[in-house]
Amino acid sequence: MPLTWTASVKHRVYSCPDTPEFDFVMGATALILKNTQSGARIPLEVCSVAKLTADGINNLNGIEQPFRDRVKLYLDEVRNNETIIRPGCAHRYYLLSTEPWLPEMEALTVSVSSAELDAILSICTDPELFFEWPQVGALLWPGCVRRNEGAYNYPEEVILYLARLGLRPDIRTNGPAIVSFLAAGGKRPNWGNGGWHIHHIFDGTEGSRHAVHDGNLFTHSAGLVAAHPVAHNLAHQSALLKWFLRREAFMRFKFDPDGVFN
Repeated sequence: MPLTWTASVKHRVYSCPDTPEFDFVMGATALILKNTQSGARIPLEVCSVAKLTADGINNLNGIEQPFRDRVKLYLDEVRNNETIIRPGCAHRYYLLSTEPWLPEMEALTVSVSSAELDAILSICTDPELFFEWPQVGALLWPGCVRRNEGAYNYPEEVILYLARLGLRPDIRTNGPAIVSFLAAGGKRPNWGNGGWHIHHIFDGTEGSRHAVHDGNLFTHSAGLVAAHPVAHNLAHQSALLKWFLRREAFMRFKFDPDGVFN
């Protein structure tokens, strides 16, 4: 869709004639916008669908806000292009979600393999099957970083706080991060003899800070997520999934320690 790529990505509106040749889009809960020139692919959730008659583009009152303004801005750019808006034809307008898409993310969709992208899309289709997020974002123990040797000496105030929540200090290598996640209302599903991995979203790659060496990140629950082992392994290997998780932390908690989404 090189003709509508810029307008669709900017306004998060995709349009097509309301004809049988576009019936394959009907009932879609998500669309993958693809730029056939660059190869970039952006998957976006379908929030709403509106159908307008041929002359309906002159009166958008049938579309509720805030979607109406987005459709108007979209049509201002494309309505005079007859290859996009066919004269005398009704059209369907797909109103898409507005998650931020950084240039880094868009570039990765060009280079990522189809197998990797399919795996990421499968995870993102049912994210609750693969990720559990904390309820709040908060720093449990300022200054704490990962120790690979020796036990952690928890401050008394942290011990008392955990006790009020029915939690005990965890002195294992990733223990402070685990209790931070649990103290923030996170759920850790069982897996084998343990639980899902408590994954650090900021792992020192893709330009991010490295949480395990950063006293403001290691026990900050907004940078932690419980990950199913399959998703955990993919998140360590896939640069694109790393960005998805960083974006989700921003959307949930406005947590953006690297300042890339702001």
